[in-house]
Amino acid sequence: MFGEKLLVSGSKLKWSRVILIGCLMSMVGGTIAQERFPNRPVNLIVPFAPGGGNDLVARILSDSLGDQLKQPVIVVNKLGAGGAIGTSYVAKGPSDGYNLVVANGANVTYPEAEKLSGRKPLYELSQIEPIALLSNDPLFLVVKSDSPFKTLGDIVKAAQAKPNSIDYSSSGNLGPVHVAFEIFSEASKASFNHIQYKGVGPGLLALMGGEVQTTFVNPATLSSQLSSGRLRVLAVTGNQRQAMVPDVPTMSELGLNMNYALWTGVYIAVDTPPEVVRVLKTAINQATNSEKFKASMKKAGFNQDYRDAPEFKRFADEDSSQVVKILQRILKPS
Repeated sequence: MFGEKLLVSGSKLKWSRVILIGCLMSMVGGTIAQERFPNRPVNLIVPFAPGGGNDLVARILSDSLGDQLKQPVIVVNKLGAGGAIGTSYVAKGPSDGYNLVVANGANVTYPEAEKLSGRKPLYELSQIEPIALLSNDPLFLVVKSDSPFKTLGDIVKAAQAKPNSIDYSSSGNLGPVHVAFEIFSEASKASFNHIQYKGVGPGLLALMGGEVQTTFVNPATLSSQLSSGRLRVLAVTGNQRQAMVPDVPTMSELGLNMNYALWTGVYIAVDTPPEVVRVLKTAINQATNSEKFKASMKKAGFNQDYRDAPEFKRFADEDSSQVVKILQRILKPS
């Protein structure tokens, strides 16, 4: 009897050890699976409507980035509140690396703009961290081809003579075009009237339809319209002429200090594990160096300007400091 009990006890002990080892192996296997990133599709959140600069750059990046990550990279448009809805989605979402936001300068300055207006922002800049700058483009001041404004001087003189008599379209309040016109107004000492539309596309249609007299467009939008002959470009921001319109002078050439540019870059939630961030940084670097990405960016009319996280942060900080000065001038607590 005693021997039988001992045998049974030993058998139970043996099986307990087997079960314990099995559980430990399962836990280790689960940990390894969790650490492998990515093991499912990654989302590129675009906080603006389809067809704009952020959206186009995101779609170009998604293909090459998917090649590097060996997973589908899906572009998801989450628009609203001037880009705050989509950015907030990433800032307040899971810090697992599966949601990235393709942002621009307006997304960086949004929290400060809300505070200056006496409102609580949907997210803080401290909740997202930069991964890489992708593009850095000048803006083109355009009018319809049959506009009475033939030069930059024409439109500036008209706006100076009769403030707010010239309407311009933008993709939203405090968005890149709105900010660009505020900088332009300050530099030229002229006043323009702001008309908001729900995206770059509707804003351009408003110009074509005669609802407004002017707007700023990015290179991709301009390149798709040049062949139509329906637009006249009066000037380009920055201090370098652009190859697609080599005869168009820069703002600097015409005596206006306006170096504002429209850039796009990738951000992620701040508490994302370092190993995941490293994977994403490496993958984005390799994706932007691929011939596929370079060719697509060039064809779309974007100026590729890859910068890694530290350099991108310095660039964004310098850009936002210029914009915040404008915001401090135009915004009042509501």
